[in-house]
Amino acid sequence: MKKLGLIFGIIIGLIVFGAFKKKSKENSIQKVSATEFVAQLEKLGYYKYADEKNIDSLKNDLIENYDPTNELVSIWDDDTSVPLDYRYYWCDGETVYEEGGFTELLEQVKPTFDKIGLTINITDHFEEWDDKNEWLNHRITINGTEYVIFKNFKGYGWGEAVMRFAQIINQEAKKQGIKERIYLASGGNDGRLIFLTKELYDYIYSVYTNEQWKPLEVTEWMKVMSVKPMN
Repeated sequence: MKKLGLIFGIIIGLIVFGAFKKKSKENSIQKVSATEFVAQLEKLGYYKYADEKNIDSLKNDLIENYDPTNELVSIWDDDTSVPLDYRYYWCDGETVYEEGGFTELLEQVKPTFDKIGLTINITDHFEEWDDKNEWLNHRITINGTEYVIFKNFKGYGWGEAVMRFAQIINQEAKKQGIKERIYLASGGNDGRLIFLTKELYDYIYSVYTNEQWKPLEVTEWMKVMSVKPMN
């Protein structure tokens, strides 16, 4: 009987603890209006890299499409696909994983590198699929540091490619004293990446509720998207 009572007590304790954690998480979510949200983004410097002529359009578009249960929105240049806020990019995991996709993404986001002052100098790049062993080896040297993207990798590395991209760029940003970091949202063919300061990230995270769509730090994104760390 004592054993049963102990087990029952543990179960009740877990239920109460789970409810407390859920309540705490709900209490951490801020409920703000669209105009309040955009005003705070502007205050925190979200639009600092956008051309002056585009800022009103970006703000109005976000106000009109504001939905904290969904994803952030932006406006992209029709010809270049570069976001007018220079922050929020499409990031198709399949494309990034395929041959040439990693460097293609580096080129795609270069306008933001230039805006934030991040130097990305590629001096060596090796990408090879081994037919005999059926695995991929992929490495790149940026600013004198060699980064291994894949080593003897088998399988579909859509999420892993995006993960390594964000990790590598964030490491370079940290080395160069750049405040912006890459945060990730969603995955697969619907992936996104966004350049944010920690202050902007914390604020957006506190307002948006859908972990499948809101920007996440790389480690949290990996858990949500079931992407395993690379060995």
